[in-house]
Amino acid sequence: MTLSDIVQLGHRYYTLKVVMKVRRGNVFATLVPVALILSITFALLGSCVNPDIVIPRATGGVLNLSDHNFAQTGPVALDGEWSFFPGQLLEPAAFTGSSGIPAPVLVTLPDEGLWSSVEQDGQPLSIYGCATWRLMVTFPSNNETLALRIPEFFSSARIVLNGKKIFASGVPGETADTTRHWFRTGIVHLEPRNGSNEILLQVANFGERRGGLSRSLWVGTEQDIQNAYIRSLAMDIVIFGSLLAMGLYHLCLFWIRKKDRSALWFGLFCLIISIRSLLYGERFAFELFPGLPWEVFNRLDHLTFYFGVPVFSAYIMILFNKDVVRLPFYIYQSLGILFSLFLFFPPAVFNTTVVWYELITAGYVVYILFIIIKALIKKREGAKTTLVGIGIFLCFGINEILFNMGVINTFNSLSIGLVLFLFTQSVLIAMRFSKAFEDSELLGKSLLNLNRSLRRFIPQEFFMILQKRQIEDIQLGDQVEKNMSIMFSDIRRFTLLAEQLGAAKTFDFLNDYYSRIGDVIRSYGGFVDKYLGDGFIALFPDSPDAALKTAIGIQQVVTNFNKERSEESFPPIDVGIGLNYGTLILGTVGEQHRMDTTVIADSVNLCSRLEGLSKHYGKGIIVPFEFLDLLLDPDVYHWRYLGLIRVQGRKQPVEVAHIYDGLAEQDFNLFHSTKDRFEEALHAYRNGEYEEAMNAFRTLAREVPDDPAVFTFITQIHRLMTSGLAENWDGVDTAEK
Repeated sequence: MTLSDIVQLGHRYYTLKVVMKVRRGNVFATLVPVALILSITFALLGSCVNPDIVIPRATGGVLNLSDHNFAQTGPVALDGEWSFFPGQLLEPAAFTGSSGIPAPVLVTLPDEGLWSSVEQDGQPLSIYGCATWRLMVTFPSNNETLALRIPEFFSSARIVLNGKKIFASGVPGETADTTRHWFRTGIVHLEPRNGSNEILLQVANFGERRGGLSRSLWVGTEQDIQNAYIRSLAMDIVIFGSLLAMGLYHLCLFWIRKKDRSALWFGLFCLIISIRSLLYGERFAFELFPGLPWEVFNRLDHLTFYFGVPVFSAYIMILFNKDVVRLPFYIYQSLGILFSLFLFFPPAVFNTTVVWYELITAGYVVYILFIIIKALIKKREGAKTTLVGIGIFLCFGINEILFNMGVINTFNSLSIGLVLFLFTQSVLIAMRFSKAFEDSELLGKSLLNLNRSLRRFIPQEFFMILQKRQIEDIQLGDQVEKNMSIMFSDIRRFTLLAEQLGAAKTFDFLNDYYSRIGDVIRSYGGFVDKYLGDGFIALFPDSPDAALKTAIGIQQVVTNFNKERSEESFPPIDVGIGLNYGTLILGTVGEQHRMDTTVIADSVNLCSRLEGLSKHYGKGIIVPFEFLDLLLDPDVYHWRYLGLIRVQGRKQPVEVAHIYDGLAEQDFNLFHSTKDRFEEALHAYRNGEYEEAMNAFRTLAREVPDDPAVFTFITQIHRLMTSGLAENWDGVDTAEK
């Protein structure tokens, strides 16, 4: 097994390991394998060079490419030793004679392409000034169409081939006044002559903080050079488009959900970096806006740095707000604004001050890494994903450094690493938004269930009457006045029943009972306002007929319920019902931390008293006589007259009727068969014919021993006959408490 096979096998192993860890959801555990995979990938790419091919390099200012086959080996970098003439812009004619030309300094391009890396008299050259590089090149004589790929120069340049200018970026001069700065890359067609060819690079810089060049010039077939340039330009455009799309997308996310500002800061950071990406690489911004002064681009370059890092740190602060000390963040933001003010000064000033800001930024980046690591230790959401992104970015950064050093033969990848890092953060924000929407959906479902649950405590009809759509719309003190029918209902002898059943079975009994009558109430447009233990209050917005039909239906339900209970040897139950109609005030009472709905009106109080009368005047339904007058057809119902009764809490007596529809057949027949004789006995009682009334009621008592009204009147007549009439008696019976 060869070394290459071992490397490929290890690559496959770690790839499988990463996939398994991702499937298990351990994102952070993928960081090391991802780094190894990227490193191995770059190493494999770097090793993809034929060892038999010798890459020529310039020596002593001379490069011999006469035996080089560009079609087979591809483009060649014009790297190696160039003749270097600092402080001068030399023309080709200057090299035709020997007088006045200083001895050249041999420098290695691109390693010593920046003037600050070249020493003269023991001191590095100034970044401001001008210089000329000279290389004598011998090209192959196979009539290949050649081209030269030109990198960026800092910050104006001219290229001369055999005395003919073939490229210019700005106007280089020996003074600041005669120099016009500009950034431009590209390709130029070469027409070399047979034999030795002279290439002069004339560069001047009086505005940038770097002077010279930092990348290689490449020569190759025109097709290869053009393809490489197009790929590089396309990569820049793709990166710009990706960053722009991510920026606009996250700004839209923030517009949709302004509560989470992480999308705002991340979107702004992506837009800033997208603008900055056009100012580097192939410098596409200079092609898009050729009419703008170079100073605008230079200041914009610095401005994206002054604002970019603070904006990203604001994103980190929101992402890990529980682990951030805000003071360093505010200090750094203030420094970014302060240093940006230097952009109003000449380039020589802000090119110097930016170095200090870079040092501050380096320290602040360490602080940001500390925050992320701290968040990771505390298992904060997003810390793992952020570190994975940083790990990927570092892998591409290491590749960039090694490639520029010539250690590996890969490609410039820092911008790709940045996009991938930002992509991980975009995924993180998407996860945050997804979680937020998921939480929102869960909260919405929870609120919906809560509303449904609360509506079982506060009926929807109550909302409608108050003209409210949701329970959260109801405020303390909301009220409305409305004419409605009221029903009070109560189970007779419930205390004794509860003692017999016990607590648990009592609740089961009540819930069983209420589940049976609830459908009846709703079927006639009513709703239960309050449950009162063994009783309830129901309201009916429609006509009194709906309330009466509901009461009759409840009595029928009780009749059927008693049949079921008798089969299980349980005693039957009786239900008393009082009905009334009148003006009610419905609203909310209480205080801010606890409120409830209520119904307030004299008609409500009267209805409660009428329900109580059923204990003494007959099981079934008790209504005021006025209620009968409001029915569409009172004659379709079966009722008997109970006379005038003064209920507790009211001075004025109420004319009352007892409706016995819905009762068990035996009870109904007894009440109905004795209706006429009952009312005749009551009439004699009201006329003061007590003997006649007493005899009539006693006869009824023997026939209908379960009619409480008969015994109530017998008791009242007996009291009057034995005690005599009270001086203030007005002929009206008073209901007992």
